[in-house]
Amino acid sequence: MAVFATRFLLKCSQFPSIFQKNMLEFWFNPKVSIFHKLLIFVVIAIATAVLYWMEPLKPDAILMFMGTGIVFLICRYCKIHFAAKNPTGLFYRLLVWIPIALLLALIFMHMQDGEILIPGAQGIGFMALAICLFSPLSLLNKNDSLDEPK
Repeated sequence: MAVFATRFLLKCSQFPSIFQKNMLEFWFNPKVSIFHKLLIFVVIAIATAVLYWMEPLKPDAILMFMGTGIVFLICRYCKIHFAAKNPTGLFYRLLVWIPIALLLALIFMHMQDGEILIPGAQGIGFMALAICLFSPLSLLNKNDSLDEPK
């Protein structure tokens, strides 16, 4: 198992564009192959399933974390189409911090008996799964990236 994990991390280090910038930006990067996107999606799904098996979140909490993923997609769309000309402006920064603040609020809201790690990681996993599931065009590389000049 340790050999597999070491090989996987070594393989991931060969693709620095996947992990270099923002939260889940690899999913929207047209330079990342579909295979790598699906591989990371499967890893996120397995990790979230294992965490759910260890200590399940309530269904309403899962839906709230998935809703946070949808809010992330909406804010990302607004950043690309309405605030990309002024990335240091208040509106752009607000669109960056809304999903982060919502995610942190949900993590702390569902903290039980001081346990924050497993519910928090599980919630982040459900949020990442929602982002991947509700943005299928990004999987097919049919999107504009923030980093590419137009």
